[in-house]
Amino acid sequence: MPVNLLFAVALSLDGLGMGLSYGVRRIKIPLVPLFIICLASGLAIFLSMLAGEILEAFLSARVSLVLGAVLLMLMGLWIILQNFFLITVGPSLYRSKLPHVGLVVRILKEPVLADLNRSGEIDTHEAVFLGVALAMDALGAGFGAALAGYSLFWTPLLVALVEFLMINFGLWIGKILDFGRQERVLKVVPGAMIICLGLFKLVGGY
Repeated sequence: MPVNLLFAVALSLDGLGMGLSYGVRRIKIPLVPLFIICLASGLAIFLSMLAGEILEAFLSARVSLVLGAVLLMLMGLWIILQNFFLITVGPSLYRSKLPHVGLVVRILKEPVLADLNRSGEIDTHEAVFLGVALAMDALGAGFGAALAGYSLFWTPLLVALVEFLMINFGLWIGKILDFGRQERVLKVVPGAMIICLGLFKLVGGY
Protein backbone atom coordinates (compact mmCIF):
# COMPACT_ATOMS: atom_id res chain seq x y z
CA MET A 1 0.00 0.00 0.00
CA PRO A 2 2.72 2.64 0.83
CA VAL A 3 4.39 2.10 -2.57
CA ASN A 4 1.03 2.31 -4.35
CA LEU A 5 0.35 5.57 -2.50
CA LEU A 6 3.72 7.06 -3.49
CA PHE A 7 3.03 6.09 -7.09
CA ALA A 8 -0.40 7.74 -6.91
CA VAL A 9 1.13 10.92 -5.45
CA ALA A 10 3.75 11.03 -8.22
CA LEU A 11 1.12 10.75 -10.95
CA SER A 12 -1.16 13.26 -9.23
CA LEU A 13 1.38 16.08 -8.94
CA ASP A 14 0.36 17.21 -12.43
CA GLY A 15 -3.10 17.69 -10.96
CA LEU A 16 -1.59 19.83 -8.19
CA GLY A 17 0.20 21.96 -10.78
CA MET A 18 -3.02 22.31 -12.76
CA GLY A 19 -4.90 23.29 -9.62
CA LEU A 20 -2.29 25.93 -8.81
CA SER A 21 -2.52 27.30 -12.35
CA TYR A 22 -6.31 27.53 -12.13
CA GLY A 23 -6.30 28.88 -8.58
CA VAL A 24 -3.96 31.72 -9.52
CA ARG A 25 -6.21 32.61 -12.49
CA ARG A 26 -9.43 32.13 -10.47
CA ILE A 27 -10.70 29.42 -12.82
CA LYS A 28 -13.28 27.21 -11.07
CA ILE A 29 -13.80 23.45 -11.41
CA PRO A 30 -17.28 22.34 -10.27
CA LEU A 31 -17.72 18.96 -8.60
CA VAL A 32 -19.02 16.98 -11.62
CA PRO A 33 -16.24 18.08 -14.02
CA LEU A 34 -13.73 17.39 -11.23
CA PHE A 35 -15.05 13.84 -10.89
CA ILE A 36 -14.73 13.39 -14.67
CA ILE A 37 -11.09 14.52 -14.59
CA CYS A 38 -10.18 12.17 -11.73
CA LEU A 39 -12.15 9.27 -13.19
CA ALA A 40 -10.24 9.63 -16.47
CA SER A 41 -6.90 9.16 -14.69
CA GLY A 42 -8.17 6.25 -12.58
CA LEU A 43 -9.64 4.53 -15.66
CA ALA A 44 -6.46 5.10 -17.69
CA ILE A 45 -4.37 3.52 -14.94
CA PHE A 46 -6.77 0.58 -14.61
CA LEU A 47 -6.83 -0.19 -18.34
CA SER A 48 -3.06 0.13 -18.77
CA MET A 49 -2.42 -2.00 -15.67
CA LEU A 50 -4.89 -4.60 -16.94
CA ALA A 51 -2.92 -4.79 -20.19
CA GLY A 52 0.28 -5.11 -18.16
CA GLU A 53 -1.14 -7.97 -16.09
CA ILE A 54 -2.16 -9.82 -19.26
CA LEU A 55 1.44 -9.59 -20.50
CA GLU A 56 2.74 -10.56 -17.06
CA ALA A 57 0.98 -13.93 -17.37
CA PHE A 58 3.42 -14.86 -20.15
CA LEU A 59 6.57 -13.77 -18.29
CA SER A 60 8.52 -15.11 -15.34
CA ALA A 61 8.26 -13.20 -12.08
CA ARG A 62 11.84 -11.88 -12.34
CA VAL A 63 11.53 -10.77 -15.98
CA SER A 64 8.21 -9.11 -15.21
CA LEU A 65 9.70 -7.21 -12.26
CA VAL A 66 12.77 -6.02 -14.18
CA LEU A 67 10.74 -5.03 -17.25
CA GLY A 68 8.22 -3.18 -15.10
CA ALA A 69 10.94 -1.31 -13.21
CA VAL A 70 12.68 -0.31 -16.45
CA LEU A 71 9.40 0.87 -17.97
CA LEU A 72 8.70 2.96 -14.86
CA MET A 73 12.12 4.62 -15.13
CA LEU A 74 11.64 5.29 -18.84
CA MET A 75 8.21 6.75 -18.17
CA GLY A 76 9.66 8.97 -15.44
CA LEU A 77 12.31 10.19 -17.88
CA TRP A 78 9.62 10.88 -20.47
CA ILE A 79 7.61 12.93 -17.97
CA ILE A 80 10.69 15.05 -17.25
CA LEU A 81 11.53 15.55 -20.95
CA GLN A 82 7.99 15.92 -22.32
CA ASN A 83 8.10 19.73 -22.03
CA PHE A 84 10.59 19.75 -24.91
CA PHE A 85 8.22 17.58 -26.95
CA LEU A 86 5.25 19.81 -26.14
CA ILE A 87 7.12 22.92 -27.25
CA THR A 88 8.50 21.45 -30.50
CA VAL A 89 5.72 19.10 -31.66
CA GLY A 90 2.60 20.50 -29.97
CA PRO A 91 1.97 23.49 -32.27
CA SER A 92 2.35 21.41 -35.46
CA LEU A 93 -0.07 18.79 -34.13
CA TYR A 94 -2.63 21.48 -33.38
CA ARG A 95 -2.40 22.79 -36.94
CA SER A 96 -2.50 19.29 -38.47
CA LYS A 97 -5.43 17.04 -39.34
CA LEU A 98 -5.46 15.92 -35.67
CA PRO A 99 -6.76 19.08 -33.96
CA HIS A 100 -8.20 17.18 -30.96
CA VAL A 101 -4.85 15.48 -30.33
CA GLY A 102 -3.12 18.83 -30.73
CA LEU A 103 -5.52 20.40 -28.23
CA VAL A 104 -4.74 17.71 -25.64
CA VAL A 105 -1.01 18.31 -26.18
CA ARG A 106 -1.49 22.08 -25.76
CA ILE A 107 -3.50 21.50 -22.57
CA LEU A 108 -0.62 19.38 -21.23
CA LYS A 109 1.66 22.38 -21.75
CA GLU A 110 -0.79 25.06 -20.61
CA PRO A 111 -3.72 23.68 -18.54
CA VAL A 112 -5.59 27.00 -18.72
CA LEU A 113 -6.28 26.30 -22.42
CA ALA A 114 -8.83 23.69 -21.31
CA ASP A 115 -11.18 26.59 -20.55
CA LEU A 116 -12.20 26.69 -24.21
CA ASN A 117 -14.99 29.23 -23.89
CA ARG A 118 -13.00 31.50 -21.51
CA SER A 119 -15.87 31.35 -18.99
CA GLY A 120 -13.60 31.09 -15.97
CA GLU A 121 -15.15 27.69 -15.17
CA ILE A 122 -14.42 24.17 -16.46
CA ASP A 123 -17.59 22.50 -17.76
CA THR A 124 -18.14 18.77 -18.39
CA HIS A 125 -17.08 18.98 -22.06
CA GLU A 126 -13.85 20.77 -21.18
CA ALA A 127 -13.27 18.34 -18.31
CA VAL A 128 -13.06 15.47 -20.81
CA PHE A 129 -10.15 17.12 -22.65
CA LEU A 130 -8.49 18.00 -19.36
CA GLY A 131 -8.98 14.46 -18.02
CA VAL A 132 -7.46 12.93 -21.16
CA ALA A 133 -4.49 15.30 -20.94
CA LEU A 134 -3.81 14.38 -17.29
CA ALA A 135 -4.31 10.67 -18.05
CA MET A 136 -1.60 10.56 -20.74
CA ASP A 137 1.21 9.89 -18.27
CA ALA A 138 -0.96 7.38 -16.41
CA LEU A 139 -1.32 5.18 -19.50
CA GLY A 140 2.40 4.48 -19.83
CA ALA A 141 3.18 4.41 -16.12
CA GLY A 142 0.30 2.03 -15.35
CA PHE A 143 1.61 -0.61 -17.75
CA GLY A 144 5.00 -0.61 -16.08
CA ALA A 145 3.43 -0.52 -12.61
CA ALA A 146 1.43 -3.71 -13.30
CA LEU A 147 4.55 -5.57 -14.44
CA ALA A 148 6.40 -4.30 -11.36
CA GLY A 149 3.74 -5.82 -9.08
CA TYR A 150 1.57 -2.86 -8.11
CA SER A 151 -2.01 -3.59 -7.04
CA LEU A 152 -4.59 -3.50 -9.85
CA PHE A 153 -7.28 -2.62 -7.30
CA TRP A 154 -5.59 -0.07 -5.03
CA THR A 155 -3.44 1.80 -7.56
CA PRO A 156 -6.24 3.17 -9.83
CA LEU A 157 -8.39 3.92 -6.79
CA LEU A 158 -5.59 5.81 -5.05
CA VAL A 159 -4.66 7.71 -8.24
CA ALA A 160 -8.23 8.98 -8.66
CA LEU A 161 -8.57 9.84 -4.95
CA VAL A 162 -5.17 11.53 -4.59
CA GLU A 163 -5.68 13.49 -7.80
CA PHE A 164 -9.02 14.74 -6.45
CA LEU A 165 -7.26 15.94 -3.29
CA MET A 166 -4.29 17.41 -5.18
CA ILE A 167 -6.44 19.43 -7.60
CA ASN A 168 -8.53 20.83 -4.76
CA PHE A 169 -5.43 21.67 -2.74
CA GLY A 170 -3.86 23.35 -5.77
CA LEU A 171 -7.00 25.41 -6.41
CA TRP A 172 -7.07 26.50 -2.77
CA ILE A 173 -3.39 27.35 -2.39
CA GLY A 174 -3.27 28.99 -5.82
CA LYS A 175 -5.90 31.51 -4.72
CA ILE A 176 -3.82 32.44 -1.69
CA LEU A 177 -0.30 32.47 -3.12
CA ASP A 178 0.68 33.52 -6.63
CA PHE A 179 3.22 30.84 -7.59
CA GLY A 180 3.79 32.22 -11.08
CA ARG A 181 6.37 30.24 -13.01
CA GLN A 182 7.41 28.21 -9.95
CA GLU A 183 4.58 25.76 -10.71
CA ARG A 184 6.74 24.42 -13.56
CA VAL A 185 8.94 22.69 -10.99
CA LEU A 186 6.03 20.29 -10.43
CA LYS A 187 6.49 19.02 -13.98
CA VAL A 188 9.90 17.59 -13.02
CA VAL A 189 9.11 16.16 -9.58
CA PRO A 190 6.61 13.44 -10.74
CA GLY A 191 9.09 12.03 -13.26
CA ALA A 192 11.88 11.98 -10.67
CA MET A 193 9.63 10.18 -8.17
CA ILE A 194 8.59 7.53 -10.72
CA ILE A 195 12.25 6.96 -11.69
CA CYS A 196 13.07 6.43 -8.00
CA LEU A 197 10.18 3.98 -7.59
CA GLY A 198 11.44 2.04 -10.62
CA LEU A 199 14.96 1.95 -9.16
CA PHE A 200 13.64 0.73 -5.82
CA LYS A 201 11.78 -2.07 -7.59
CA LEU A 202 14.81 -2.98 -9.66
CA VAL A 203 17.27 -2.99 -6.74
CA GLY A 204 15.05 -4.10 -3.88
CA GLY A 205 12.66 -6.36 -5.75
CA TYR A 206 9.68 -5.35 -3.59
